[in-house]
Amino acid sequence: MTAIAMLVKAPRPGFVKTRLASEVGDACAVALYRRIGGGVAASVESAGPLTVWFTPVDAELEVRDWLGDREFRPQSGGSLGMRMRDAVTHHLAEGERQVIVIGGDCPGVTASVVREAGARLATADVVLGPSFDGGYYLIGLKQAASWLFADIPWSTERVLQITESRCRAHDLRVERLAPLRDLDTAEDMRALGLRCP
Repeated sequence: MTAIAMLVKAPRPGFVKTRLASEVGDACAVALYRRIGGGVAASVESAGPLTVWFTPVDAELEVRDWLGDREFRPQSGGSLGMRMRDAVTHHLAEGERQVIVIGGDCPGVTASVVREAGARLATADVVLGPSFDGGYYLIGLKQAASWLFADIPWSTERVLQITESRCRAHDLRVERLAPLRDLDTAEDMRALGLRCP
C-alpha cells in the first residue's frame, strides 16, 4: 500500500501563510489555506490511505473541524525536515511499502498526481514534485532516509537542488513529476487565479 501523509498547520491567523498574509491580510491568507487544504485532502484520499499530520499538538479538534473525519496524528516537534522524517518513519514502521508526503497549500495536488508518484516508485527510489519556488510539493519514498531531511534550508530556492544532490550521493534513483505552484505569496495567488473571499 501507499500511505499518504499530509502535513498541515492549524488554520490560525499569524500561524499559516505569514508571507502571503503580510501582503493580503490574515483573513484572506487563512481562508485560502483552508480552501486549498480542504480541496487537496478531498481529492487525494481516493489514491490511498490518508493521514493528516497536524501542528500544533493542541489543534486536533480545530483541524478535524476543517478537514472532516479522517485519520489525524500530531506532528513531532522540530524543523519541517524532522516532522517529515518522523511521518515517513512512522508509516514505514507500520508496514506501508511507500510513503508520499504532501502539504496543504498546492491546489494542483490531486489523486492522479499522487497515483503517478506511487507508480513511479515502482522503479525509482525517490519521487519529487518540484514547485516553482525551488522547493517541492511532494516527496515519495520507499525507505527511511533521515539524512534527506536534515539541515535543509527550508523555504529557500535551494531545497529541491540539495535534495536531489543528496539522493545522487547515496546512489538513489530520483524521478520528477511535473512542476506545480504552491501558495506562498500574492504573486502565487494571482498566478493560481485565486481571490480573497
